[in-house]
Amino acid sequence: MRQTRSYLYPVVLFILSIYLSLTSASHRVAVAGEMNSTPLRVAKTKLKPTSAVISKIRHSNNPDRTRVVIDLNRPVSYAVTRDRASQTLLVKLEASSLGKSLKRQPEFTMTGDLVRKIEVTQKGNKTVYIALLYKHLGEHKHLILENPNRLVIDLFPPNPTPRPPAFSIQTIVIDPGHGGKDPGARSKGGLEEKNVALDISKRLKTLVEKRLKKKVILTRDRDVFIPLKKRTEIANENKADLFISVHINSSRSRKLKGIEVYLVGRPSDERALAVAARENAETHDAVINFQEMILNDLERDFTRNASLELAHFTNDALKKNLMSKYPTNALGVKRAPFYVLNHTKMPAILAEISFISNRKEEKRLRSKNYRQRAAESLLKGIEAYIRSLEIGA
Repeated sequence: MRQTRSYLYPVVLFILSIYLSLTSASHRVAVAGEMNSTPLRVAKTKLKPTSAVISKIRHSNNPDRTRVVIDLNRPVSYAVTRDRASQTLLVKLEASSLGKSLKRQPEFTMTGDLVRKIEVTQKGNKTVYIALLYKHLGEHKHLILENPNRLVIDLFPPNPTPRPPAFSIQTIVIDPGHGGKDPGARSKGGLEEKNVALDISKRLKTLVEKRLKKKVILTRDRDVFIPLKKRTEIANENKADLFISVHINSSRSRKLKGIEVYLVGRPSDERALAVAARENAETHDAVINFQEMILNDLERDFTRNASLELAHFTNDALKKNLMSKYPTNALGVKRAPFYVLNHTKMPAILAEISFISNRKEEKRLRSKNYRQRAAESLLKGIEAYIRSLEIGA
């Protein structure tokens, strides 16, 4: 991250603080791995003694399906049955209870062509039934997931017209942070973020092209300054399927260390807010257009959900493949209103690979072996995300 030397930083931080107070809590929807399309399934999950709480039910309409996500506070056993006569898909959740919001609103009227209503009923103290009332009953897939716990149900139209091939990843834009007159963060020893980010990005490009056989575009391939707006234009104009921004973190505290992955959204915490403020303080445009982020946040459901999936796969890969060899703090997946992520039209994440301000991690960042390992870990995250799309197709 670029150090907070810009005069625009306090202005952006102030706007961000307003954004933090006005926006609602961000959603966390991630679907990964294989989805089961059988009409009846009981998840093999060991329950804890107390009931699971169903906190929220969310839904979204995509071109070829309707997705319903049931948010839980812990794993739950469930069964899904389909009644063609009543055009209903019935979800039974055992050892479960309704959260406050669902007690207040147990019915939802749906928009779209597949489902007309969702009805939620508490039977006794330990069983919840969720009825999805179809307009036209078609096929469905469902999967229970953890971290966060949720049950995801995809609903498809009956006898659909031939659909185009499942969404596939063909072009990936890799964005090395900073460059040219903007060095990004700088260590006391003189190591600059722009150079490390570029080196890791080039290594990642080589790996993706060789192993995944995908087209890769770098927003910069040398030490040159590229404005934030131009970076997003490169991705959008090339109709990229994924956008991966590579950065190196920094903090005033030399004790802070770790790895984290960001997607655009309401700031997860105050430090995420400050990180975004530093990044967005590059130009006047980033400040002037920042209000668009608040408006766009309500219009990005599909891309945001995909970005969250990508972020989790990447974070898991970094923990498994990089942090297993180079122990550090797992800072997790976070949200912040990054300009460079907000203005891309495809799933987009920003990875912060270690703290250049930490003496031990600075030493690692100087190592070619560490940079290669970081690139390989990012590759594995991308690979896992692509695999999940193929399985869920």
